[in-house]
Amino acid sequence: MKPRSIVKSSLLVTMFLLAACTSAPAQKKASPASVAVLLKLDGVRQELGITPVQAGLLDALHTQYKSQAKNIMAFGQDGDDGALRSEWDIRSLRKQYNARALAVLTSEQQNRLLEIQRQMLGGNLLSSPSEQSLLGLSADQQAQIAALSNSGQAQARAVTAQAAAGQISDYSKRSQLRRIQNQQSSQMLAVLTPDQKKQWKILSGQKSGLPDIHDPNARTMSLFEGY
Repeated sequence: MKPRSIVKSSLLVTMFLLAACTSAPAQKKASPASVAVLLKLDGVRQELGITPVQAGLLDALHTQYKSQAKNIMAFGQDGDDGALRSEWDIRSLRKQYNARALAVLTSEQQNRLLEIQRQMLGGNLLSSPSEQSLLGLSADQQAQIAALSNSGQAQARAVTAQAAAGQISDYSKRSQLRRIQNQQSSQMLAVLTPDQKKQWKILSGQKSGLPDIHDPNARTMSLFEGY
């Protein structure tokens, strides 16, 4: 994949995640948008060695997902009850999509995808219970991660509200959300002990060369959490 194409893909991913995640309230289960987005990136598909048959299946699944998600989100505009129902329906849809998309991959591809997710989402992935378990985070460390996650989401919601009110531009919104996520990633990684940081690097696998994804949803969980 050419560098320009990689950068373009990263920008598209960033914009998608900004639109999909910033409006969600703080909660234990995060948006799994990274699954759908990661598996659409040409660079990620090349890294995983996705075959033409697998690509066709993933594209078909993604088209179905987008269509159903659009209908659910439209229903969510119908008052508070509709919004609550929409949130649960989207979560269920994402869980189904994740399972079906991951089933297309081999076990080796699934493992590599998880490594790539760690690389592209950075320290923000430490809010995942499975990542915390792998690294053996203490109760105190988990509490620190949760506090950082809640703080980051609160900041992201404030920025999104300012943009919705026309107080800041879309460019400023993206810039501020990116800053919040970068800061949060660094702060979460700083919670780890030296040994845990070494283990994190090992779990992240060989560097893919793909750019980081700036996901404004602080509670991005593992691909295999089930959502």
